Amino acid sequence: MRIVVQKFGGTSVHTRELREKAAQKIKETLEEGFSPVVVVSAMGRSGAPYATDTLISLAREEYAELDPRDLDLLMSCGEIISSVVMSQTLRRFGMKSVALTGGQAGIITDSCFGDASILRVEGEKIKEYLNKGYVVVVAGFQGVTENGEITTLGRGGSDTTAVILGIALEADYVDIFTDVEGVMTADPRIVPEAQILKGLTYTEAAEIIQQGAKVIHHKAMNLAREYRVPLRVRSLSDEGKGTLICDVKTLAQEGLRALATEKPVYSIAYKKGLSQVRIHFGTSPEKKLPVFQALAQRGISIDLINLFPEEAAFVVDEKVSKKVETILAQEGFTAKISSPCAKISLVGSGMADRPGVMAQVVEALKEANIEILQTSDSHVTITCLVKEEVMEEAIRVLHRKFELQAC
Repeated sequence: MRIVVQKFGGTSVHTRELREKAAQKIKETLEEGFSPVVVVSAMGRSGAPYATDTLISLAREEYAELDPRDLDLLMSCGEIISSVVMSQTLRRFGMKSVALTGGQAGIITDSCFGDASILRVEGEKIKEYLNKGYVVVVAGFQGVTENGEITTLGRGGSDTTAVILGIALEADYVDIFTDVEGVMTADPRIVPEAQILKGLTYTEAAEIIQQGAKVIHHKAMNLAREYRVPLRVRSLSDEGKGTLICDVKTLAQEGLRALATEKPVYSIAYKKGLSQVRIHFGTSPEKKLPVFQALAQRGISIDLINLFPEEAAFVVDEKVSKKVETILAQEGFTAKISSPCAKISLVGSGMADRPGVMAQVVEALKEANIEILQTSDSHVTITCLVKEEVMEEAIRVLHRKFELQAC
């Protein structure tokens, strides 16, 4: 039996028209000789009748504080509703279908309500249904403890559900259906000429996602990379197979080129809503350690860190910038905070062996009169911090500079 796990997010199932498109994709998978296991998220986003945030708001109208166990019980409902409705859609399309909760699908977790870790998957029930010709529709984002308590898996939980089922069932592919046609050279809402990257290695895809591309949650991506499960990032509106994420050998077998041999940069990702923090230590460089310890002790995550003998610069989420300012003042330092900023990351596993990539970045942004506030790099990324107001223009400029429209 050849299995494909197909995950449909909330925006892919929240209307009848979209559910019908999803059903058509599932039917095509059956016709290709695969046995589909479907994972669904809650229908729609905040404000939609069955979205998770809407259900939480309903409970909080009665009492603001929700017990973590009760909250997980409530949050699981959106996906359960979605699984039943999607299963009914498949039946209308002439397919045998059954809806399962995460627990019924055999996803066993610890008891960390709100962010449970999966202990194991007991996939026998799913396989029994597949052997009888059913399409199994699983409620994503959830599992069950050893003693039967319903738990949720935290952010990206439905992606995690899909990948962990793919691992347990030894699926040929895990399909992640999103709002875009695949992993792109840039966000197509910013760069209309952005191209689909038809093939990526696990490492390349993980870096693009880590730097801000919102195509699959990074936890699920890391699981797929660890267990070598081929992923396909696809769209309901696209007739193609989107982006295949796998190892180099499988890419070659699929006839897909290795981008690193052709271009030093092949994708631009971004994160906005950031603040740059600069601290001048002057003649007291020994105070660097207490500053970073104080931030860590108060749960502040920092990024894009540059250290100099008399100065430090780093980036935090804009939402915590005031808190950071207060902490630093308590340590005796006045911080210069610039907000809002955005981090633009050029990703390419071939850039390490090609001199001049940073020079091209600086040249392109200088010609566009875009100031670079800070930089960092690794063997696969070059990151620039800019003012958020010029972020989109900077992305377009760099996309043209590296001719990514020709990928």
